Amino acid sequence: MVNSNELYEYPRPTLAKIVNIGGLGVEFKDAKPLKDVGLPSIVEEHWIFCFKKISEQGKGMVVMSFGSVAKSEWMPEEWKVWLLKAFARFPDYHFLIRYEDSDLKDRLPPNVHTFRWLPQADLLSHPKTKAFMSHGGQNSLQEAINAGVPLITVALFADQHKNSKIAAKHGFAVNLRKSEFSEEAIVAAVKEILENEKYSKNAKRLSLMVRKKPVSPAHLLVKWTEFLAEFQTLDNLVPAGTKLNVLQYYSIDVIAALLSVLALVIFVIYKTVKLVFLWCCCRSKKAKKD
Repeated sequence: MVNSNELYEYPRPTLAKIVNIGGLGVEFKDAKPLKDVGLPSIVEEHWIFCFKKISEQGKGMVVMSFGSVAKSEWMPEEWKVWLLKAFARFPDYHFLIRYEDSDLKDRLPPNVHTFRWLPQADLLSHPKTKAFMSHGGQNSLQEAINAGVPLITVALFADQHKNSKIAAKHGFAVNLRKSEFSEEAIVAAVKEILENEKYSKNAKRLSLMVRKKPVSPAHLLVKWTEFLAEFQTLDNLVPAGTKLNVLQYYSIDVIAALLSVLALVIFVIYKTVKLVFLWCCCRSKKAKKD
């Protein structure tokens, strides 16, 4: 069982023994879109005040989080400056940033808010959320798809580059490269996502497809686990390729045959060129004698 979903992964040949259960931990029923009031007690009072303000004012909000591995506070200082300046140029939108330190508190624009923790899935499911700026991690990708929210990705490492390309391929993301990161690049990306409706439409369409997938990841997990527990091993699904020896698996015999043919062709060409050269030399000597 793999954490992928054929509806948004790259199409590829696969085996019957591979079961896609991508999105298993990101079920729709787990997301509780936050209300204007009555937020969970885990959220601090400052957060409640900010969220009420966001709910009552502006055109919407943009959530930004780079996951739990690479903390936002570790980003270069110039990145922080570019982000704050870029976000300040969209006064009609509020930007909620997961940021672990407090060094930005005194220089935040009025429409930018930082928090050590954010209820990401809940925020993405809220109707006021218009975009999600992310590192492109697998869980973030799946949460954005489930919520139908377009992405602005800044891939940092590992599978994040692939995930970002997948989102762009399906038309619900704008990718920002680290090498091209700047205030103007951020502004262009945010403007494109917020003003071009195709990203939101594509995100919602893919979300609806995932929702209406005939068999849910949870159902697949339970049924296949029960099936495997009953029958122990499933030799029926083991491909014949696992029984090939080294020569067969790597097609060494085929490669050797092709190399032999290539060597023979080169040898024939060499002999032919040599004979032609000798024939020309003989004719030249004969002409000189005459």
